[in-house]
Amino acid sequence: MAGLVCAMSGACALAPMVSKKTGHVFEKSTILKFLLETQSCPITGQAMSAEDLIELKVNSSLRPKPPSSTSLPSMIEMMQNEWDSQAVETHLLRKELDKVRAELSHTLYQHDAACRVIAKVLKERDQALKERDEAVAAMKAGRVAAPAGAAESMDVDSGPTISEEIKERMTEKSAELSKGRKKRAISPNLAAEDKVKGYQEKLSKAIHKGSAPSCIDVHLENNTVVTGGMDSKVFVTDSSTGNVVATMSGHTKPVRRVLFHQASDMDMVFSSADVVKVWKADGKEICTFNNHKGDINAISLHATGDYLVSASADKSWAFYDLTKATCCQVVTDKDAAGGYSAAQLHPDGLILGTGTTDSMVKVWDVKTISNVVTFKATPGGPVGSISFSENGYYMATTGADGLKVWDLRKLAKQGADAQPAKVFEGNWKDARFDYRFDMRSEASDMRDDNAGSGTYLVGAGSSVKVWLAKSWNDVVELKGHKSEAVGAAFGKDASFIASCSSDKTVKIWA
Repeated sequence: MAGLVCAMSGACALAPMVSKKTGHVFEKSTILKFLLETQSCPITGQAMSAEDLIELKVNSSLRPKPPSSTSLPSMIEMMQNEWDSQAVETHLLRKELDKVRAELSHTLYQHDAACRVIAKVLKERDQALKERDEAVAAMKAGRVAAPAGAAESMDVDSGPTISEEIKERMTEKSAELSKGRKKRAISPNLAAEDKVKGYQEKLSKAIHKGSAPSCIDVHLENNTVVTGGMDSKVFVTDSSTGNVVATMSGHTKPVRRVLFHQASDMDMVFSSADVVKVWKADGKEICTFNNHKGDINAISLHATGDYLVSASADKSWAFYDLTKATCCQVVTDKDAAGGYSAAQLHPDGLILGTGTTDSMVKVWDVKTISNVVTFKATPGGPVGSISFSENGYYMATTGADGLKVWDLRKLAKQGADAQPAKVFEGNWKDARFDYRFDMRSEASDMRDDNAGSGTYLVGAGSSVKVWLAKSWNDVVELKGHKSEAVGAAFGKDASFIASCSSDKTVKIWA
């Protein structure tokens, strides 16, 4: 037994002890010191205590009595103790080194995997940005093929046309807005999601007396509300009191659309019925455009604030120069079986989205008067409304089968086979994003680059409902109208929502 070797130090054990659990032999002094620190086997790592050790008896001569500290035996004992401590420390350091090596290997593997994932995400992002830019460019340049026969079915009425000067003005404005959009921040006063969730009915008025309102809009500077009704009248009201501040009479048919001029220095209201009328906000008529042969179901203001577009049931849309009070061009599309039911200019001003009574959506390049994309938006029935998002990437349409959101970046490739990015089921009459551009010059001291955020989308139908744009999550559903809501619009910074209904009331939710 005198030749037993310690499993820790590798030296011959003078007082050998064997573990009942592992069978390893250790020097008594070394293993006891180790167990005081770790309570585990230094070789296997199993839990172990001094009770698990058996001291082995060996033939050896009796040890001499303890010598003095200056004797050679005492020095040998001190060196033995130091050796034992070093053996224990070396063993622990080796174990810790092995552990650190394993952790380092795992960390390096995770880092390599993370780098690969990041590279893949960046590649996908760059590809998506490229596709977006190509799609937007194609929409603006009219490179998307129109349906067969479309060219033959589209007529540009004889008479004035959109001048090169106007086209250049629109192009400059588009470039200005595209550049500014990248640096535009969300208004710090925008109503938070939690606040919008708590909106309730604050005001309800029968503005049109015995008649039902048919359309609504909100001025983002003074938060006044304009409504058009089946009584052929237009009313401007105070959103806080519901009091009428201006009445506009002159239409002979039900008013189809109303629209505020959002520039604070252009205090104008637009309305459409069988003609398009331009009013001062105090009720005085400025001019009338009579360029359609049917009901005018939609009007939309250009981003410059100088031009207006109207779309009619007579299958035509018209472009007006407000600075000269003239109609620049009328475009007739014979393929629109029932004529136009909705229209909206893209935020950049070079694209016009139109909806027809035979369920189609047609996207036009305004400069070239070309139909760049046509697709079916609903299985049947008219397209109720069209609205573009603040960033110009999404278009919302309404119809009897739901409110649908379309990704314009994909429309250029999908063409007639376009599929919506999101569908909200129900019979929706109107939809609007909470975005309105500030039409004042970029150099104007009064210009507000946070005029609208594009954060929310509101729909009017069996109820008034708000969603978050981009994520399309529900925010709040407002119920209070006794009949279906036919129009809804946001106040400035989504501080309130105005809605009108066939129950003859106009409601303010805040």
